[in-house]
Amino acid sequence: MSQLKAVIFGAIGTIAETSDLQRQAFNLAFAEAGLDWNWDAQTYGDLLKINGGQNRICAYRDLFEGATAVASPLRTGITDFQIAALHQAKTKHYVSLLENIPLHPRTGVVELIEACRQAGIQVAFCTSTTIENVSGIGAALSGLLPFDRFATIVTNDRVRRPKPAPDAYIYCLQQLGLTADEAIAIEDTSASLAAATAAGITTIATPGATTLDQDFGAADLVVPDLSGITIDRLSALLQARRLTTSSSQRVDLLS
Repeated sequence: MSQLKAVIFGAIGTIAETSDLQRQAFNLAFAEAGLDWNWDAQTYGDLLKINGGQNRICAYRDLFEGATAVASPLRTGITDFQIAALHQAKTKHYVSLLENIPLHPRTGVVELIEACRQAGIQVAFCTSTTIENVSGIGAALSGLLPFDRFATIVTNDRVRRPKPAPDAYIYCLQQLGLTADEAIAIEDTSASLAAATAAGITTIATPGATTLDQDFGAADLVVPDLSGITIDRLSALLQARRLTTSSSQRVDLLS
């Protein structure tokens, strides 16, 4: 029987609620570049169904159907090189915003990480974001959640294919020296959840303020936050997933 050996946080949003700060940072980068783009909360919520900041800018430029903004001639003239520059500017503004606001971990995060430490269970951070963003969030939370608690941190420069491809999780498991059935992943968007599922990892979805309307039907457990998530509950979830998988395999063999 597989034993729980790691809990993997899959995004900044699983640790702290910063979606609106990120939206503000995008808008600051657009204004700085002289663009007439301004993402409201609804537009940004739609774009969060796409993983990766540069990909969201590309989708908006290409008249992403879920966006609420009216098509603009300026939008279609932006090159991929300019989008990369916009994303770098967004990162700069995001880190600056983090330095100037009080930030707190999401409910239950610190307690779960501490419970894992006491139980000898590894904790990892497996994201699709940049090392600069991770450093920024780490600095903002340093007095409340030291990032040295993470046995490994995976950022977007570690793998070729971003989420929802499973590459980041496969790489993370390799760094931890574990197999998929020994870990549980926590995600806050459906696209990132798909990456963990594709890697064969048991999943918990904790939707954030801007992702509540996304489809988390593939998750093994959906909760508003991590309060009440104990090691015993995680172990039971892992066991239930193993039993379900075994039953499915038996059905396939009998078919």
